[in-house]
Amino acid sequence: YLISFSTGINTLELTEVQQSLPKLINFLQMSFHGGTDATPAVKEALKMLETQDYKNADVLMISDFIMAVFDAKTTQQIALAKENKTKFHSLVIGQSHNRQVVNSFDHNWTYNPNNPQALLQLVKNLKEWNT
Repeated sequence: YLISFSTGINTLELTEVQQSLPKLINFLQMSFHGGTDATPAVKEALKMLETQDYKNADVLMISDFIMAVFDAKTTQQIALAKENKTKFHSLVIGQSHNRQVVNSFDHNWTYNPNNPQALLQLVKNLKEWNT
């Protein structure tokens, strides 16, 4: 389940990737710049975690994380989801992130597009985490 966010959200259900490929291509061609209000996206993810199909899912947020902190209610809902064994992962693009927001995730990875070794380092970090 993909959620695009900036000043609003768009969602895409990917149950059959091969059949959903045209929808995925259109989804990925959407604009990913502008203001960042991640709270509606997180709320959508939390709502999906309450459904039968996604009750055992984890959450991965990919962003530059230049955003305001989550409100108290959303932070409390994240904590409750974590108690239910949901893991929250972040992939930070760049270096100007809000550390307080990133610290609300269980695992954090960084990709700095200005660093020629960034992709190699990211892959190494993912392998280390997975073992």
